[in-house]
This record gives sequence, structure tokens and C-alpha cells, in this order.
Amino acid sequence: MNTIIEFHDSKFTEISKRDSTVIVHFLPVGLHKSEGRLGIDSGTYWLQEAQLIFSDASVSGDFPDQPYDVMDGELVIGDKRYGHDIPVPLDVSGPAELRLKLDNIHTVTVTGRGVRLELLGEARYLQDFPWV
Repeated sequence: MNTIIEFHDSKFTEISKRDSTVIVHFLPVGLHKSEGRLGIDSGTYWLQEAQLIFSDASVSGDFPDQPYDVMDGELVIGDKRYGHDIPVPLDVSGPAELRLKLDNIHTVTVTGRGVRLELLGEARYLQDFPWV
């Protein structure tokens, strides 16, 4: 099963920092799943709790009290940009930057030297999705 994360429709609930590790917690994040080509072939849409864990990281931006809906976002890993197509699983070393647009005023940026995705608990089915 091929799976990607979509930031739109996701809810950012917390950013925590422990030593040089930054954890961005989502409850939930949207997951697209398909046996075929993601974004092209039909599949399903799920919601699941998740966190992105950045090593050797820092946080910047102006963000309100959490939780907060994510309007848009992108993850940059090296020279690759991921918007609505962040692959699952994800565990990479090297420069990584997450940008979350929460509304027209608030944005959050997390920069680190590696990032991994942890999906927590069970995914909850939401709907079939006919990509066209």
C-alpha cells in the first residue's frame, strides 16, 4: 500500500523541544492510501495521530496557542520539496525544514539535521477518494 501525508486538513497540536530534538505533534494528520499511483489512482483517505521528530533542530515563527488547523505546509529535505505528498514511511538524515502555514498571520518553521515520522495509534478511515 502506498501512503502519503497531506498537511491540509491536519491539526497541529504541539511543538516540544527536548535538548536538541524538536517534536511536532499532529492530531490528526491526513493520510492518502492507494494500491496504485498516489494522487492519480483511486484510494482511501484516513486520519491518524502522528509526529515529526527533528534531530539537532530549532523552531522559529509566530504561532498561537495550540491546537491549530494547518492551512498549508511543506517539508524540504535536502533539495527535495514535499508539499501534499510526504512519503510514509519517512526517516532521513541531512538538512530538513518544515514550514507550516496556520493562517494568514501565523507560521511555524522547524529546521534540523534529520527528520523521521512516527504514526501513533490506529488510523481512522474517513472516505474513499477517487483521484482524477
